[in-house]
Amino acid sequence: TEMVVRRERFPTVVVCGGGGFTRIAEHEQEPVALAFLSAGYQAFVLNYVTSSTGDVAYPNPELDVAKMVATVRANADAWHIDPDKVAVVGFSAGGFVCASLAAQWKDRAFAAQVGDRPERIRPDAVVLGYPLLDLRVTRDEQLRDPRIDLRVPKTGGKTGRDLLNDYLSMVAGGEATEERLAEICPTTQVTRDCPPVFVWGTADDTTCPIAQVHAFAAALASAGVSHEVHVFNAGGHGLSMANATTEAQNAEEQQAVRPWFGLACAFLERVGVA
Repeated sequence: TEMVVRRERFPTVVVCGGGGFTRIAEHEQEPVALAFLSAGYQAFVLNYVTSSTGDVAYPNPELDVAKMVATVRANADAWHIDPDKVAVVGFSAGGFVCASLAAQWKDRAFAAQVGDRPERIRPDAVVLGYPLLDLRVTRDEQLRDPRIDLRVPKTGGKTGRDLLNDYLSMVAGGEATEERLAEICPTTQVTRDCPPVFVWGTADDTTCPIAQVHAFAAALASAGVSHEVHVFNAGGHGLSMANATTEAQNAEEQQAVRPWFGLACAFLERVGVA
């Protein structure tokens, strides 16, 4: 009989679901973790801070992810983890959080807020699914709707524009000026120190317009960062694993994007996080 050799240490993913910074979507948590477990990874699901649990102002969610990466490394022995193979996986707003960490891990001021050394919070790779990357793009998309200036019932006379500005200010941690939204945008923060990035999205995503992905990929290319990009022509938003576990009457859209997981695993293997 063949002897089965078990691995002593495993690569790891920290999964960050989306939810617009107001909650975390469950279908982008456990189903994703289970898929990575089946692919040979240790997997952790992170409930980073949202407006329903605390102060979501930037950079609080990003600090939560950084602390989780450091925690995983600190417990590498007990949890049978390879500390040099720790990836973060983010969807939608969770993608913003993970992309921000990828772009900023070396910033000493950011690391100081985490309370750890920069190299301890650096993800070894990043996987982003239909990510939010630039709040200016999503803002402009919503402002195209002429109904934005109509008063919204039950809001004390506020219009859709007022509510949008309130939301952006909540996430930005202050007045949502053009300068502030640019400052917190992962695309503007990209440097050559970014770890390898895999990103996928859909061309017909109206929640997180795909233009954000193209701009982010261009920034990665300019900085010389190893990256892989997949834009599926259809599928919309919020597809998660795109399988029977996460479907919501959207079988056709799921079929279009389902290859993303195998592609992501192959990418992680090529960049040494497998």
